[in-house]
Amino acid sequence: MATKSFYETMVIDTPEAAANLAKAIDDYEQYGAYRPGPTQGVCTDPEVIKKIKEAWQ
Repeated sequence: MATKSFYETMVIDTPEAAANLAKAIDDYEQYGAYRPGPTQGVCTDPEVIKKIKEAWQ
């Protein structure tokens, strides 16, 4: 359960943050809401997962 309200004041305190927000709004207006596609190529092989975990440690 969330402990904070979703409707909190957004702080745009740098030019980069303002540019990112402006780009996000422009992209939304041009392309619509982001709809992620189905995940492909998911591997459930325990040996492969173990090798990946070891590589990232």
